Amino acid sequence: MEFPEHLAHYNRYLWQSPNLIVVTGEADKIWKGRTAYHVSHTVTAEAAGPAALLNRLFAAAGLAAVSLPQRESWGWSVSMPGLDEGLFCGVEPEGMICGRVLGSNKKHGLCVVQRQGEKSPLAQSHVTLITQDPVEAVERYFEEAEQTLIRIAVDDAGRGALLRPMPGGTFEAINGLSDDQIIERIFALAGDGTLQHLEEVLLFYQCPCSPEKIHAMLASLPVDQSAQLWGDLKSLEIACPRCGRYYEVSK
Repeated sequence: MEFPEHLAHYNRYLWQSPNLIVVTGEADKIWKGRTAYHVSHTVTAEAAGPAALLNRLFAAAGLAAVSLPQRESWGWSVSMPGLDEGLFCGVEPEGMICGRVLGSNKKHGLCVVQRQGEKSPLAQSHVTLITQDPVEAVERYFEEAEQTLIRIAVDDAGRGALLRPMPGGTFEAINGLSDDQIIERIFALAGDGTLQHLEEVLLFYQCPCSPEKIHAMLASLPVDQSAQLWGDLKSLEIACPRCGRYYEVSK
């Protein structure tokens, strides 16, 4: 794995009085890391609008992953109603985040989440969406699939805060606050020591794809599918479905 240049520091805390798990993070380093990854591997960047939506998904998915005490593999596939673009974001236990913009059926809003902990079976959830905000899509997943109300706020600079109640926890301390006000308050509380620090996690943009994995994927295809894919070709250009990086593979 390449050593990441842009490291985003995410921190998990306990806010004792309202009994909340709190996560803070600054996703701008992830966004900059993705730009550097695209330049390094000649990946074509998306239009500004879809890219901004994907950045918000990176920010929210990173906060959600760090809110758990155990690291898991996450795959977020998000299609939002009325939009032609869909989003994919993957988060790995080592801190890797990657993703890309995909085609979508704009008539339907759907969030498909795959997650897997160490030595645990893969779990998949489907959540219907009525929002065009990826941050709200992450909140919706926890509400529907995990039966847990969480609050996520992300600003345009990538600063974000997540609040997740423990048993008996309450959101009364942030009721009525805007996203920017929540972020300012949580970062201030973290800075003055009010929050009990639990863990720091480093997140960075990197895809786990490699030439070996692409070769293994092609080798695992059934004979008839492999023959149809190759035809008379002696080489193929294959795009990684997670990050869009292209690999040239010889037969």
